[in-house]
Order: sequence, then structure tokens, then C-alpha cells
Amino acid sequence: MSNIRISNLSFRYEDSSENIFGNLNLNLDSSWKLGLVGRNGRGKTTFLNLLRGKLKGIGEIQTSLDFSYYPLTIRDTSSLTLYELQQQVDFEQWELERELNVMGVDPNILWQPFETLSGGEQTKILLALSFTDRDSFPLIDEPTNHLDQDSRREISRYLAKHGQGYIVVSHDRDFLNQVTDHILAIENTEIHLYQGNFAAYEDTKNKRDNFNREKNLKLKGEVRRLNDSLLKNLMFAERSESTKNTGRKYKGKANHRAFHPLSFDVTKIAANDMRRAKNIEHRLEKNIQAKQGLMTNIEEVPELSMNFQPNYHQTILETQHLDLQIGDKKLFRDLNLVIKNHGVVSLEGKNGSGKSTFLKLLLGKGKNTSYKGKFVLSNGLAISYLPQDFTEYTGDLKSFAIKQRISYEDLLNNLKKMGFPRASFNTPIEEMSMGQQKRVALAKSLVEPADLYL
Repeated sequence: MSNIRISNLSFRYEDSSENIFGNLNLNLDSSWKLGLVGRNGRGKTTFLNLLRGKLKGIGEIQTSLDFSYYPLTIRDTSSLTLYELQQQVDFEQWELERELNVMGVDPNILWQPFETLSGGEQTKILLALSFTDRDSFPLIDEPTNHLDQDSRREISRYLAKHGQGYIVVSHDRDFLNQVTDHILAIENTEIHLYQGNFAAYEDTKNKRDNFNREKNLKLKGEVRRLNDSLLKNLMFAERSESTKNTGRKYKGKANHRAFHPLSFDVTKIAANDMRRAKNIEHRLEKNIQAKQGLMTNIEEVPELSMNFQPNYHQTILETQHLDLQIGDKKLFRDLNLVIKNHGVVSLEGKNGSGKSTFLKLLLGKGKNTSYKGKFVLSNGLAISYLPQDFTEYTGDLKSFAIKQRISYEDLLNNLKKMGFPRASFNTPIEEMSMGQQKRVALAKSLVEPADLYL
């Protein structure tokens, strides 16, 4: 058992004026099955890259651990999977086959070109690769992206069989509940460590957020009353100043019982009133600032919308007795499907059964794909496609918007709603984190005017 000790760690990207992390202090146990959670753009992938030395911050990370990382970037997707992996990672073939057998995956897929594997098969192989070295500590970034429900359960069981700890990033609640015993949550600019799975963390966070919302409402009411008092005080001060500016001295009639005539100076009275008003104003402003400082910044999630523009067709897509195969591999047969205008259809099936290949067929991008039967798309159909793989998107956001023929302003607005850091607006897409690339792809799809979204 080893520890990862983080002391006074701060980090910001060169093109940013704001810290991703500031004075972070943590002591993590290597036996923990730790879930790293937080909204996209909060620094989850950055945190993993700091641990494995790909990024350097201010402060100190002390550990004797060696780290493995998922996902490995495949350089030559046309190469046989086993050879490509051995080019990049030092492992024995039997070690990877051992992990695939534990996962319930046929090791023979190692002898296929990587590009011919389904997204789920690629995920399983790369995840198994992270566990070939039993002495390393796996850092696992979004392993469920291309997995169906059955495959997610398989991966959950696989991780449960391993006694060693790891850090896993995921947005899948059910998956996190099955594979974690601690949660590290990035909330705004803070990091909180919780014992238990995601459900325990979520329960604690919801209770804390509800308490803070009630506290904020009470503080806002107090600030409102203080502002009212400040406004009344300012009005009083203005009246006193107006009186002082007349500069007159009044004398009353002599009282026959008094030895001296009664007189009073309005200017002096007004000056005293102003001093008192200024003191009250200073105290009220200080009190308002103190109350506002007690308010808790609760992370709220803004709503997104699609630029859906339905056409006049009642039926958008229809398939009849459709058989699909890629190369010599038969994927599915006799698919009969009707998608109506305004309809929402969930296309489900095991990894490798042809879901993504079917979508690419509709888009005319079916590489090495053949089919029997027929499919009919409505004439003049505008289709927006959100791919699994975002590596086809490159360049800065402005040139990307021009190339995709979408509104740059609307693209940025959607990205802001998704918590995309402003400092990364000028970063080339290919240099962004996986989470940032995913948000760019999603924001682009939502901005596009379309009557069919894939």
C-alpha cells in the first residue's frame, strides 16, 4: 500500500489567468477505488496528467507509484492491434490475454487491425492494457464512452475482481456506484474527498447544497434590508448637505428669563449629521460585504437547447429488411425501422453489432460497408451528426465554426453553458482534453439547424 501526497499544488495553463487548482492538499491511499467526478472543464483530465507527470504545477506530488493511463493514443489504427500496442507499451502477450479472459473478451481480436474493432472492443482492449502491469496504479479516463449496458456491467465486474486501487473518471452514476469506494469531487474551484460510492457522495452533496441555498436566501434577505437602510441613510445625508449649503445662521427671540440670546448654526448641525451618516454608511457597507462573503457559490447547471427545424415530411427515415455487414463480418439482418417527424428513437445493441456503422451508412460514410434491403431518407434532409471519435475536428473554434457553417457566437454560448473555460477558446481543438473535445462536438451539433440528429 502506498500513498499519493499532494502539497500546496497550484496549476494554470499558460494562456489562462485563472488557476485550475489552487493550493491543493490531498493524501490519497493507493488501495482506494477512487472516482474522480465534476463537470466537464473542471480539471479532471488535468489532475490525472499532473499525477503522471505530463503537466507540471507549483507545489509537490510525492508518491512511489508508477502510473498506467487509459486511453492510450493509437498511432497507426491500420496496424494489427497486438503489434501496435507492443510498439508503445512494454508487456507480454500472455499478460494482455490474461486480462481479456478475465474481462470475458475473445483474445483473438488482438489479431485484427485496430480500426476494424468496434468502439466497445477498442475500449475493452485499452482498459485491459492498463492492468497488464500489476505493480502500476491505473488512471482511467472515461472508460464507458463507447460501451453498451451489458459491456458496462462486464467492465464493472472486471474492476471489482481487481484488488488493486485506481482512479476512474466517469459521468455514469450507476457505473461509479459499482466500482468506487471513495469519491474525489471537483466543485467549482474546490476539491472535496468523500468516503463511499457516488450515491453516498451525491446524498451528502445534495444535503449540503440545500443547506447552503437556504442560508443564501436568508443572507440575501439580510443584504436587502441593509441596502434599504443604506439608501435611507444616503437620502438623509443628501438633505443635510442641502441644508448646509444654505449657510445661514438663525437667532431666536431672547427669552426674558435667559441671560443670553438663543442661537444655533445650521452648518455645524448639518456637518455633524453628515459625519454620522458617513459612519453609518461605512458600517452598513462593511456589513453588506460581510454578509455577501458568507454566501456559498453553488454550482448550477444551465439548460441547453437544440436548433431543431422540422420539415414538412411525416416520415424522416425508413428501412425495410435491411442487412448490414462490414467487410466479411455480418452485423445485423432484417432491420425494419420507421422514424417519424419529431420522433425520438433509441438504437440499442451489443458492442460491435453495427449501431455506429448503420449511422455512418445513413451519412454516406460507410467505409467497407455493404447492405441488402433498402433505406429511404426524406429529400432535402438536414442531418446533424455527433460522432464517437472527435479527432476529425481540428483548428481553433472560430475557423472550426466557419468550416462547419455554424454561428461562432452560438457555439461559444453553448460551450459557456457547458462550463467550457474561456481561457481555452483559442486552444486548437486537437490540443484540448478529451472532455473539451466532446463538448465542442456536442455544442456544434446542438447549434446546427437540423431536422434529424444522429
